[in-house]
Amino acid sequence: MFFIDILGYLAGTLVVISLLPQTIKSWKTKSTKDLSLSRYIIYVAGLILWITYAILIKNGPVAIMNGIGLILAGSILYLKLKYK
Repeated sequence: MFFIDILGYLAGTLVVISLLPQTIKSWKTKSTKDLSLSRYIIYVAGLILWITYAILIKNGPVAIMNGIGLILAGSILYLKLKYK
């Protein structure tokens, strides 16, 4: 199980890292005009479902990493709505 958990955390870390450049740029520039609102709504909804699923099956890596992803994607969605 240990190796599988490490694999889960590694995969989640890469997904979270992929969200960082867009999140940082959006906060710095206060501009989200080129980002798709529907994409982030769908993505945030998907992350919420992944977290719910992970909790139900008691999978810590999936729940934790998607929770971090939700914070980042949620902040981009917030900025998209704020700077519309």
